[in-house]
Amino acid sequence: MQTSSPSAVLTTKKPVQKLEDLKGLTLRAPGLAGEVVKALGATPAPTPMPEVYDALQKGVLDGDVSNFETLRSFRLGEMVKHVTSIWQVNHPFPFYLVMNKQSYEQIPSDLRTIFDQVVGEYLEIFILRWNANEFEGMKFAKEKGVKFYSLSPTEAQRWVEAVKPVIDVYVKRMVEKGFSEKEVRGWIEFIKKRIDYWSKKQIELHISSPSGSDEMRPENLLIVK
Repeated sequence: MQTSSPSAVLTTKKPVQKLEDLKGLTLRAPGLAGEVVKALGATPAPTPMPEVYDALQKGVLDGDVSNFETLRSFRLGEMVKHVTSIWQVNHPFPFYLVMNKQSYEQIPSDLRTIFDQVVGEYLEIFILRWNANEFEGMKFAKEKGVKFYSLSPTEAQRWVEAVKPVIDVYVKRMVEKGFSEKEVRGWIEFIKKRIDYWSKKQIELHISSPSGSDEMRPENLLIVK
């Protein structure tokens, strides 16, 4: 299981550099991501990803909330003019591969050990490939004249505060399903700690990224000998 890379706001006409810039914009953002977009002040639209290019071209959408990778893979870099990294209020989409438990248990024990090892190696390769796709998406968009922006620390904190009610609604929703509030908030804290841990580990391992904190930028991860 893994998630998509850090989120970004991609817009066709209007650059987004502060919360107020989102007002009046219709952005592709399904599910929980849509709740985040609504809390930030824009109007979410659950447009399927393969339809986003045409929706942007026809003006049905003012933009998309996804990541740098889609600028090339879905060629959104041909439609949008502005991209704002919003990793501080990241709402990535989870992806996972599953296998029938009975089928897994039928694998001979010696082969199952190899299978488990390969699956672990694949996950790391997959994540690194996705990170590389982010660079390729950014390069593709810049060649099309797309401009990139980052939120200032002060502005980013405004966005973080704006989406807190979404977390509270999620907690309430899970409590209604039978989980305790303490348990649900425990999940959230665990995720925050893992993000912090792996972000520091990424910097420590000098794995650069075009999105995320400034410490992850290639120019800031140069090794001086």
